[in-house]
Amino acid sequence: MNAKSLISLGLFLGIGVAVSSCVSAPLGGTKQVETTLSIRAGKRTEAVTAWFLHPDCTFSSYPYVGLIEPSSHGKVDIVHGTVTPHFLNNTQMYMCNRKQVGGAIIYYTPDAGFTGNDQFTVRITGLRDGNGVRDHSVKIRVN
Repeated sequence: MNAKSLISLGLFLGIGVAVSSCVSAPLGGTKQVETTLSIRAGKRTEAVTAWFLHPDCTFSSYPYVGLIEPSSHGKVDIVHGTVTPHFLNNTQMYMCNRKQVGGAIIYYTPDAGFTGNDQFTVRITGLRDGNGVRDHSVKIRVN
């Protein structure tokens, strides 16, 4: 498969309020992504955004996002909305940065009165090809 096809079929993730992120080796064809956030108690926070674009930076489709490990101390909402992609500057899709496109926004809201550590995991899949699958674990410190 050529680079252009991979770009158009791939799923790219953006991280809204990430303090740190790391990507580990694929496990069974699914990439494992982890994000760590520190948020304020009682506040709904954008945790992760995802988008699926054509090589010319136009909207392709909404990625499928499913909750595979729920939060123990909060609520996870998955909505469609406007997102701003973020691609590494050494990729062909870098030119798409700062353009507003349709995407999925994953919000986390801690339970009332909760402070401490929580986490959840979502599976994000591009609609055209199973190769664009990511399991995104979000570890949260609620202050």
